[in-house]
Amino acid sequence: MADFFAEIEARQAEARLAFGRMLRLWRERNGWTQYTVADWGKEAGFPAISYGNHSANEQGKAVELRRPAFYQLADVNRRIAEQDWGRLKTQALKDKLKGATAIVDDDGSLWGPIELWSCYVGLRPVPTAFQPKPRPEAPSVALQEARALSQAWRELVSSAVDKRDLDAFEAVQEIARQAPLPLRKQLRTVLTSFGDYEPEQLKELWDGEWLPERWIQTWLETLPPTAGAAEPVSGQPEAIKTKGKGSRSKAKPTSASEF
Repeated sequence: MADFFAEIEARQAEARLAFGRMLRLWRERNGWTQYTVADWGKEAGFPAISYGNHSANEQGKAVELRRPAFYQLADVNRRIAEQDWGRLKTQALKDKLKGATAIVDDDGSLWGPIELWSCYVGLRPVPTAFQPKPRPEAPSVALQEARALSQAWRELVSSAVDKRDLDAFEAVQEIARQAPLPLRKQLRTVLTSFGDYEPEQLKELWDGEWLPERWIQTWLETLPPTAGAAEPVSGQPEAIKTKGKGSRSKAKPTSASEF
C-alpha cells in the first residue's frame, strides 16, 4: 500500500513539473516577465494570479494549487484568445500583451479551468506545442571558459545586489531556490566565490542556454526595476550573451566578487 501511494505522489510531482514547464514556456513565448499577468490584472481590474504564485507554479513548487488559481489562469487565457485586454494605460504593458498567444489543445481548442486542472493533476498531457524538446548537446567548454562563465554569473548577481542594496546572502539563497535541489549546493558555491563550475559539471547545465543564467534571470525578474534603468524583458542577461552551441561568454575571469 505504501508503494502504491508513493507511486501516486511521484506521478503527481511529475505532472506538476510538466504543468510548470508549460506555464514557463507560455510566458517566455509571449515575452512576459513573472510580473506581467499580475500587472495586467491590476491595471485592467480583474483578479489575476500573483507573480509569486506564478513563479512557484512554473517551478512545480506549489504544494497544492487552489481552485481560484485555475480560474484565474483560464481567464487570462480567454482574454488572450478574445484579445480582451481591458482598459490599459501603460504603453509598456500594452506592448507586452500585443501578439500574445493562448494555450490551446492539439486540436486548437482553448484551454479553460478544467483542462488546466486536469493537466496539473496528470489526467491530461501538456499540448504538443508546449512539451519539452530533447535536451541539445552542450557546447564544449575548457577549464578557463568554465571559470569565465562562473565569474560572469557572480558579477551579474553582484551588480544587481549593489544596485538595489540587497542582502547578498539572501540573494544567493533566492537564486539557489530556482534550481533543482541536487544542483543548489554547487550553485551557491559558485555565486559565493568559493569555487567555479568544472567543464564536466557544465555539461549537465545546458538546455539550449546555461541553466545558471536562467536561474539568475528568473530571480532578476522578481526584483523591482531600479530607478531610471530598464530591466531586461526576456532572453539572456546583458552581461552574458549565449547564442547557441559553441558560443562563449565574453566575460573574462577577474577577482571573485565579495559576498
